[in-house]
Amino acid sequence: MRDLIEWLKPGARVKRYIFTLIISVLLLIFCGINLGGTSDLTPTMLLAYVLLITLSIFGIIFSFILAQRNILLVSLKNISKRNKNIRIRQLLYGDPRLKKGPKVVVIGGGSGLPNLLKGLKEYTSNITAVVNVSADDYTLTSAMSKEERVTPGDIRKCVSALSTSESDFSKLLTYKGENGISIGNSLINALTDITGSFPKAIDKLSDIFKVQGDIYPVTTDELILCAGLENGEVVVGKENISERVRETRTAIKQIFLKDGSLKVVPEVIGAIKKANIIVLGPGSLYTSIASNLLFEEVSKAIIKSKAKKVYVANIMNQPGQTEGYTLARYINEIERYLGKHVLDYAIVNNGEITPEMIKDFNQEDSTAVKIDLENIQNRAICVIQEDFVLTAKNALIHDADRLAEIIMTLSQTKAIGDLNIVSMKRKHMQKERILTGKKFIKSKLQERKAKKIQKKIEKQSKAKKTKKEKVVKPSAKSQETINKIKDKISKE
Repeated sequence: MRDLIEWLKPGARVKRYIFTLIISVLLLIFCGINLGGTSDLTPTMLLAYVLLITLSIFGIIFSFILAQRNILLVSLKNISKRNKNIRIRQLLYGDPRLKKGPKVVVIGGGSGLPNLLKGLKEYTSNITAVVNVSADDYTLTSAMSKEERVTPGDIRKCVSALSTSESDFSKLLTYKGENGISIGNSLINALTDITGSFPKAIDKLSDIFKVQGDIYPVTTDELILCAGLENGEVVVGKENISERVRETRTAIKQIFLKDGSLKVVPEVIGAIKKANIIVLGPGSLYTSIASNLLFEEVSKAIIKSKAKKVYVANIMNQPGQTEGYTLARYINEIERYLGKHVLDYAIVNNGEITPEMIKDFNQEDSTAVKIDLENIQNRAICVIQEDFVLTAKNALIHDADRLAEIIMTLSQTKAIGDLNIVSMKRKHMQKERILTGKKFIKSKLQERKAKKIQKKIEKQSKAKKTKKEKVVKPSAKSQETINKIKDKISKE
């Protein structure tokens, strides 16, 4: 029944002609029945019936031809893509529906971002993935070469996720040979040499694999990420950060860029400004998400954007980096780098994660993200809970289809259930302004009172000092007596 309803969605440019065909056939039957049962036809009635029959015949012919033509066009277009797995109704609705889809910007990394992109590409082709590529993401271009080249693994996975080419062909991007060298990395390096720049290489790769959307690194400059740990240690390099926090089990206090003058790719800012919805995550909190927010131009663009801002929490905490973090802690950390009252929604998994699942999928060192609503309820953010848990090779991942469906729903509405996030945010911001104003007035009154007390103390201190230094002058008669005594002493 659900499949049948999907055929009724607009965009196929076939139903209009089928409807015309049905009306034309019914009109022809109507004319035939009436003509057969009528013996006394006037010239006017005869002319009317002739016109109706002519129109119905033309309607049948043209609606049949045009409907067939559109079906063939879409089918041939799909055949040229050599995609044998797609269903007919996806051919009919795919391109028009996806092109009209919401503009989505996703900021994240790791395996979580490509997984989400696979779900989103079923709803829209207006996708922009923003990925952080650090300068320490290096590998050897071949087993015999000593040359080191940037190998943006996250971007490579995103290209594979958004590819509309045959599934076997797109698997080349993530395939690794016996020597451990990634085919995708080697391909990107080769295209960088051919095109002369990394961004052009990504564009070319996107064309080759027919990517549905855009993928950009946040910067093409040499990005080196640094982290200050709770034990006072400073770690340089994204890979070093991940390894060091795992070894020491020391939490990250803050992250920063070694060079703060890096330039953001202009297309990233442009996509954020035009977006209908901005999604942060899933991915490593510090090295994949917050690292992109370190760029002031990016964070300011997100704050100013009228798009919905959504944070997708990981299913499991990362050992060392976010060990023991709750949902509220994740939101707090995002707000540290982005600002308060910017996030509209937080999406989190509430599905059961059993000890067997953790053991079977190599997650022994991880713990599930705890949902602590008591620490979030007084904030202008709506928490959406859903069972997203799916099992993958050595991992627990989000149900990309369900997650994408929720994100699409959020992009088209201001409210979830009875909760209007816009009015809720306005209320919280107004409350905070009032509290801030009261604190400001209170601090000014205290400052004024302190100044008065200080002036009073200074006045009293000055009066005491003046009293001590005051010299008592003798009268004229006393002075005469003193002088006589002095003269007498000097004569003696």
